[in-house]
Amino acid sequence: FIDVTDQMRVERALIERTEALEAADRLKNDFVSHMSYELRTPLTNIIGFSELLSSDRIGPLNEKQRDYLNDIHVSSNTLQTIINDILDLATIDAGAFALSLQPVAIADIIESAVSGIHEKLQRARIRLHIEVEPGIQDVLADANRMKQVLYNLLSNAIGFSNEGSHVRLTCHRDGGMVVFAVSDDGVGIPAEMHEKVFERFESNAQGTRHRGAGLGLAIVRSLVELHGGKIALASQPGVGTTVTVRIPASAAVRGDVRGSQRDALAESALKTDAA
Repeated sequence: FIDVTDQMRVERALIERTEALEAADRLKNDFVSHMSYELRTPLTNIIGFSELLSSDRIGPLNEKQRDYLNDIHVSSNTLQTIINDILDLATIDAGAFALSLQPVAIADIIESAVSGIHEKLQRARIRLHIEVEPGIQDVLADANRMKQVLYNLLSNAIGFSNEGSHVRLTCHRDGGMVVFAVSDDGVGIPAEMHEKVFERFESNAQGTRHRGAGLGLAIVRSLVELHGGKIALASQPGVGTTVTVRIPASAAVRGDVRGSQRDALAESALKTDAA
């Protein structure tokens, strides 16, 4: 006879723990999704009314009132970005996130992203340099999500740059991949933090005035991987940071990339099962 009482207790405890974690994860996703949608409506009203007040349609404003309205508008847009990022991450976690892939002009993606950070550039007195390889025109991607990727990368670069410095955005072809790179001359990131910056809610001002929820690079990595691409970071304290995004240019290349990713996931699963 073999006494398996202790073994059964451990197995039962592990099963219960797994079930509890799964239930907590479902509850978290449901809560985040519901609250994000509920927060959007009043926030949209705040943004709309602040824009209406600043338009002088209901009367002139003095300088102090205009400054207050500008603060309301900036803070509301920041909060809206955070809510959208949280909602996107919750949707990705739930496996319900779908990209709308179609050929999109690279110039249009860049123009849309740059228009969103124009005010930040002016406030920080930072010059943006854009360089696109001649002959490169379009890419198979979700236009809104790629705009979100570039917007987040540019916002980070501006936030961690010194006033009056430069930020660069480049785009070129590398085989079957389209490569976007955003670089700055800011404070840089220590080597031990290179992986952490892509984790959720990982925020470190690095001695600057930049503040955030720590979701920008997390959502960028998730969106890039959904496109079948990869993201890389190169940074050195006191020198600056460059974030490089590589996504397949066409459906044929995208299929190859996703196939290799599936093989890697399958290999990882086999290793986990063996362990």
